[in-house]
Amino acid sequence: MSESREAFVARFDVPRETLVLFDIYADLLTDWQTRLNLVGPSTLPTLWDRHFADSAQLLPIAGPGKSWLDVGAGAGFPGLVIALLDPTARVTLVESIAKKCRFLAEVVAQTGLADRVTIENRRIESLPRAKFDIITARALAGLNQLFDWCLPFAGSGSQWILPKGMRVHDEVALALRGFAFEHALVPSLTDADARIVVATGVKRR
Repeated sequence: MSESREAFVARFDVPRETLVLFDIYADLLTDWQTRLNLVGPSTLPTLWDRHFADSAQLLPIAGPGKSWLDVGAGAGFPGLVIALLDPTARVTLVESIAKKCRFLAEVVAQTGLADRVTIENRRIESLPRAKFDIITARALAGLNQLFDWCLPFAGSGSQWILPKGMRVHDEVALALRGFAFEHALVPSLTDADARIVVATGVKRR
């Protein structure tokens, strides 16, 4: 077992049967990456930390048993990781690129997630209206744009859990011009310069 894989298992207390599913996910990603640019090529050797752990750290913030909307799901981060770690989570993955959706569907099929994970091959603007407990997106757009796109899917108790990089303070300041919201910045476990924006009560000004 690689050091990063061992660290992931220890940090998130991953059961053996769940680890088998993550191994399937990792193998599929490595295979498909040769034909489709799913992640930055330089991040593939550090998949367990850069992508799996980076996604998994959102689950303790949200808690189990929630409905998740993952916008711009790409290779499935964080949505598929959340679904694998929490057998009570229900996850909707929104991805506009059909090839990436085929990859997501393959992972879902091979890891037995079809009853709890929905893949929507469309832009978020055309997604049928529904409310979600958690709204997330990773490396898709700025806070301001995410709030604009996803506000129709947020209920009064919804949490926005959004990983952000070193420009997080600029993004928050810009978003506050158009939206009112409460927020906390949670330090990332995988990147000292990154923060996770946890926002509630988002509404237009």
